Amino acid sequence: TVLISGESGVGKEMFARQLHQLSRNREGPFVALNCAAIPDNLIEAELFGVERGAYTGATHSRPGRFERANGGTLFLDEITSLSLAGQSKLLRALQEREIERVGGGHGIKVTVRVVAATNVDLRKAVAEGDFREDLFYRLNVYPIALPPLRERRDDIPLLINAFLQRFCQEYGRTPAGLTMRALKTLLRYDFAGNVRELQNLIERGLIASDEGQAIDLVHIFRNESLPVDSYSLNHDGALSKAAPPIAHTAQGAALLDTLSQEKQAFSIEELEQQLIREALEKSAGNLAAASRLLGLSRAQFAYRLKKHQPDAV
Repeated sequence: TVLISGESGVGKEMFARQLHQLSRNREGPFVALNCAAIPDNLIEAELFGVERGAYTGATHSRPGRFERANGGTLFLDEITSLSLAGQSKLLRALQEREIERVGGGHGIKVTVRVVAATNVDLRKAVAEGDFREDLFYRLNVYPIALPPLRERRDDIPLLINAFLQRFCQEYGRTPAGLTMRALKTLLRYDFAGNVRELQNLIERGLIASDEGQAIDLVHIFRNESLPVDSYSLNHDGALSKAAPPIAHTAQGAALLDTLSQEKQAFSIEELEQQLIREALEKSAGNLAAASRLLGLSRAQFAYRLKKHQPDAV
């Protein structure tokens, strides 16, 4: 089992899907369940299935999430939403590798990799009696903590590119990139909602822009007059100035400001190439110094340099 922890919106389900694709069970199904979305009196039926006649309205038998995920991965989000009784039944299923449908009289063997996720401190929940200690240790075989997006800003260009490709395909649009000021603002933005917020902003920007038009700030942040700075959405959904982001270095911030604004739109690839060129120029070709300017490890910088300039490394 794997236990993923992190703030809401950091991409726990996305990460779980990647784990599934890298596992030996990747040919099997990936089944997700948000435990907080299911009433406590229905969670057992949702997890383990129901036999016909088990209760009023159960006119036919149906498998639960464990059976549907057999041979693959079951992702259980917001695991702390389970009641103590639900936690007990989940623990038994994990230990015995066997489930029993509601109203059933026999066990059903299942081979499922369970990936659980939470946005709260499970150790604290255990100490306060809200989460079973034995279930915590059963889930915590391989813990993974996902940092918030504001602490891994190097991922922002990659995520923007992925979301652009996904939504262009979904809406039948031709990718036109983002304007430089839109890119600069997103790179400095304090994402309170993490990856989910970035995804929503890119989708909104694409919908608001015209076909073939580069996505600009007016498309991403509606009805706001914005300078290129760091912003975040407050609880009312209005745009407000955010706390200063975690800057890699003062030189790195200056690097971003030197990017040319003559071009109306940049693709993510062009942005990355230009940042690499600027960093190399300012560091006189020293890879270690250039990587520090961009807040990357030397290996990360070398990988990106080789991607754009194969003969350089």
